Amino acid sequence: MAIIELGRMGVKPGYKVMDESTPEGKVLPTAYNAVTTLPGGPKDAHWGLEVEDELKVWGFFEWNSIEEHEIFAKKYGVEVVKDLPTVLTHGEFTKHVDVTPAPARALKSPVTEIMLLYFPSDISPDEKAKISARFQQFVEEGLNKCADVTSVSHGWGVQNDFPVRDAADGQTGSVFIAFVGWPSFDANTKFQETHDFKAQIKSITDTEGMLKMATFHVRCDSSERGV
Repeated sequence: MAIIELGRMGVKPGYKVMDESTPEGKVLPTAYNAVTTLPGGPKDAHWGLEVEDELKVWGFFEWNSIEEHEIFAKKYGVEVVKDLPTVLTHGEFTKHVDVTPAPARALKSPVTEIMLLYFPSDISPDEKAKISARFQQFVEEGLNKCADVTSVSHGWGVQNDFPVRDAADGQTGSVFIAFVGWPSFDANTKFQETHDFKAQIKSITDTEGMLKMATFHVRCDSSERGV
C-alpha cells in the first residue's frame, strides 16, 4: 500500500497553470519537481486540472507514511509553496488515502478517472472490508475487461472527515477512492456505454449506506524521485 496526500486548489481565472510556455505555467512544476528532489520528500508527485472544471487543480504525492509527510512539511513546506498564491486562489483541503497497488500508476495515464464513494464517518472496519471486496470484484469483472484501462488503484481515506464533493452544507465523511487510468476521456465514456460496465457498476451504486458517489477526471503532469 501507499499513502497518497491529495489536495484540491482553486486556479486564478485566465491563468494557464499547466502551460509551461507561460510564466504562470512554470509555478506548479517548479514547486512539485522540487519536492521529489529534496531530502525526505515524496516518491512521486502528480498535478493537473480537473477535466470537468479547469478552475480546480489537484495535487497527489506518494509518501511512505503521514509522519514522513508531516516532517517534510515542517522543514520545507513554506519554501516549496511560497509562489503558489501567485497562480492559485485558495486551497480547499489536504487529506491522505491508503491505496493498493502502489504506486498509483493510473495517475501517470493521459487521463485519470477518480471515483469517490462517501460513507458516514463512523463506518466500521468490517463494512470497509466488504466495500473494498465489492469494488475489487467490479475491477475484475468490469474494468479488467476493458483493454483501454491502463491501471487501477484503490483504497480508503486515512481521515474520516473528507469534504463530500459538491455538498452544499459542508458535509464530511469517510471516503473510498479509486484511480483508473485511461488513454483518453472518450475511451472512458465509450466504456461506460458497454454491457460489461452497466452490468457491474450497479453493484457499486447500490452499495448500502453510501452517502454519495462522485466521479471526475484529471490530466496530470508528474515528477518521480530519481528520474
